[in-house]
Amino acid sequence: MMDRLLGMLRAAPFLALALLLAPSLSAAAPGVSAEAVVFGQTVSISGPARRAGLLFQSGLNAALDERNARGGVGGRVLKLISLDDGYEPQRAAANAKRFAAENDVLALIGGTGTPTTKRAAPVLRNAGIPLVGVLSGADFLRDAKRYPNLVHLRASYSQEVRALVDHIVRYHGKKRFGIIYQDDAFGRSILKSYRAALAGHKLRVLAKASFSRNTHAVHAGLFVLQKADLDVLMIGGTGGASAEIINLANDLGYGYIMTILSIAQSESLRRRLKAPSGKIMMSEVLPDANDASRKIVRSFQRAMLARAKEKRDGSVQPAFSQLSLEGYILGRFVIAVLERTGGEVTRKRFLQEALAAGEIRIDDWAVEFKPGTNFGSKYVRMTESRELRRFHERRRRP
Repeated sequence: MMDRLLGMLRAAPFLALALLLAPSLSAAAPGVSAEAVVFGQTVSISGPARRAGLLFQSGLNAALDERNARGGVGGRVLKLISLDDGYEPQRAAANAKRFAAENDVLALIGGTGTPTTKRAAPVLRNAGIPLVGVLSGADFLRDAKRYPNLVHLRASYSQEVRALVDHIVRYHGKKRFGIIYQDDAFGRSILKSYRAALAGHKLRVLAKASFSRNTHAVHAGLFVLQKADLDVLMIGGTGGASAEIINLANDLGYGYIMTILSIAQSESLRRRLKAPSGKIMMSEVLPDANDASRKIVRSFQRAMLARAKEKRDGSVQPAFSQLSLEGYILGRFVIAVLERTGGEVTRKRFLQEALAAGEIRIDDWAVEFKPGTNFGSKYVRMTESRELRRFHERRRRP
């Protein structure tokens, strides 16, 4: 008995030391050290979605650089390891497996694309790695029970599609709808949302056609739609393919109202369109990146200018794009979540705080998660081309 008591007394200093170290040990999560918090990213910085990936990444890096210039979060600088997936699902899955195997990041942030995320998300889920702020509005990724590790900051494709359909039916009075879409998880999710939105108005898709991912070979599909005598054509594609479809439809004189989702990148799309651009309506999931009346936009622009000045001589001004703004908001959100952890930075705590009830304010932009959900924004706004506005004005004249 005495020997046991003496043994406990001798062990007491070591037990006390272990208790003192316990907080720091719990904070030593993958990707976290006393000096840094490291995030990973699988992103399209080559291939047909290269521009989208680079713009998205530039805004994200601007937010991280901005905070690092102020000492990081809790004295830790924020780092990002980016791997290129070329908008190819297999490469995205391989990148996710690399992050899972190396176990060297706290979370993945800022992925691009539905088909790539569809392949990467299960790998990360099984490894217990959070995935935050992917550039996709696919509804199947918003299943919080299936993907408890995903955190979405943008409105869903179904919300964008419903807003577009509601506006065209109520404001333009159109009833004959068709769709041409990318033949993969991304395009099929839009087709499903389109059918549901039309059913709400007791309408249906009168004609549909598809095209392969990572190609601009859209001609055959567009010719198929000609026979349906459509009023409206929904385009479920990225910017390059969408521009090809619009240009060809205008060349052929089809005269459709063409609807496009935010993922097609309005700035990039406009550069690729021939003049006149036709009757185009587009949904956006963020404020205008050039609207300086918004505080979040002013902060974004300052951060982009500071990053451009640091990386170059300041003579070339950065483009203020919607995708860069989305990346910047993602970076600011990640920083806010880190602050909410109170220094106990683990994957579990990070994910809990990211999805916690209560509003996260990022200047005058708000993100809020309802219990049991993994998406924090429903914001959708409409933009119309000059030709579509003129067309509607002419129809309203007596």
